[in-house]
Amino acid sequence: MIDRQITIGTKKAVCVVTPMTAKEYRNSAQRSIPIIENFGYYWLLDRQLQYEAPDSDRPRLYAALRTLFGESTTAYDDYKCSFGYQFSLTITRKEEKSEYALNFSDLKGGISFAFSKILVTPEELEKYDDGDILREPLEDDFSKDEMEYFMTWFVSYLVGFMQSFEGHYNEEFARSLDYCYTIYGYRDDRFFLEQYEDRDEFYAAKNCIFRNGDIPFNRHMVQNGPNRA
Repeated sequence: MIDRQITIGTKKAVCVVTPMTAKEYRNSAQRSIPIIENFGYYWLLDRQLQYEAPDSDRPRLYAALRTLFGESTTAYDDYKCSFGYQFSLTITRKEEKSEYALNFSDLKGGISFAFSKILVTPEELEKYDDGDILREPLEDDFSKDEMEYFMTWFVSYLVGFMQSFEGHYNEEFARSLDYCYTIYGYRDDRFFLEQYEDRDEFYAAKNCIFRNGDIPFNRHMVQNGPNRA
């Protein structure tokens, strides 16, 4: 796993992206406020991806994430999603910094970016003492336009990485998205995606992979010394 920070510059700020563990993400949720998800923009990103990079399907997307950040964590809905990756975002604007957490997943087979603002200072904790309320993006902190810019950049980063790295990729894996009756992965030197119309057929295929045990299936990141888990 490449455990490193990634820096992106927006028009008015610099954002440093750092992988989080599931535990770190859960801890951050105790002192953060959730931001309303931009489902319309997810749809536009999906359409753009299908048009501009039709070969960048779900198995290749996951292979990019897996190569860069290791296996998925456990911080996702394992019925509606097939993976979850969490990141901390440190946003510097002039001399001021703000902190956000991000949960990136494939909710119901699409792209999902769940942002939350981490409350750091006593002033923030007092101002947002009703932390469970969903809020619109804070325009003077991390605006809607900046979030959309970040989402486009992040997806493009994964697509570009896999387009350049695919010829060297050789790690087998399989994952299931129960909501869509889908199993996908990399096996026998090729990416695959199998979608089933019948529920019983889908679960029979899942059970077959579990029984065989010859390919990592729905594997999660595990603690390993000082590395992220």
